[in-house]
Amino acid sequence: MEICVNLSDELKMNVTLIISTYNWKEALYLVLLSVKRQVRIPNEVIIADDGSNEDTRIMIDKVRTDFPCRLIHVWKKHENFHKSSIMNKAFSISKGEYIIQIDGDIIIDKNFVKDHASSSRKGYFLHGSRGKLNYELTNHITKTGNYDLHFYTSGLRHKINVMRMPLLTPFFYMNKDDRGCNMSFWRRDVMNVNGYDERIKGYGWEDIDLSERLRRSGIKFRFIKFKAIEYHLEHKCRATTDVLNRNGNIFSDNNTNNITYVLYGIVKPNETIAQSRAKARQQVREPQ
Repeated sequence: MEICVNLSDELKMNVTLIISTYNWKEALYLVLLSVKRQVRIPNEVIIADDGSNEDTRIMIDKVRTDFPCRLIHVWKKHENFHKSSIMNKAFSISKGEYIIQIDGDIIIDKNFVKDHASSSRKGYFLHGSRGKLNYELTNHITKTGNYDLHFYTSGLRHKINVMRMPLLTPFFYMNKDDRGCNMSFWRRDVMNVNGYDERIKGYGWEDIDLSERLRRSGIKFRFIKFKAIEYHLEHKCRATTDVLNRNGNIFSDNNTNNITYVLYGIVKPNETIAQSRAKARQQVREPQ
């Protein structure tokens, strides 16, 4: 049976927004600006930082002074691209019963958090789609430090993905479009599969693997097209063939062996949940 979240429960729901980032403070500033413009402010925002330089920390501290909710900066030393590791630390210290995750190059529409929270259902996880900015528009707004994005914006691609039409959303629930940059789930569900597989290092497959393991654990997928609108800032592709192949093999092995709970995830072998959380808290960067 599908258990719906009514308006009253949605407003009471404790929501954590997690933003992954690495060394692009100009983009992250715009992401945080879009969070401040939400009609439904999350209860906390966790920046999952894969080893950015000090200038990112300085920017975050400045934004924190008038941020509308708790802003947490968890940081780890950069070891190539290892989103899986820093996201697991963010999961571990999160306090929200419901988690929304995006990347640090994603500007969210003012209804984004509200749309994810209102679409949440027990036993489901959600994905949304995205519009994409070209290089010229990306360069312009990252230099000016402000944005005004909509369907008619010049330099915006995949425009159908930025049309907010909630009445049409149910017709696309079953579309499969796994995107870790626009994803939400109940915290207990991601803990039950032990989060991301940290054997996946480098760019590629980490989000798809998490989605598939959630499915195998019995959590159903729902695509919320025409809601939870977001805009992706353009950048160079980070993927390499060797890394994609290696990570793809890990993903395939998890599928073949029907793996749901990974050994090297939020909680490591011979470690308790409390120990995992304590270690992650040690990597939270306090304001200076």
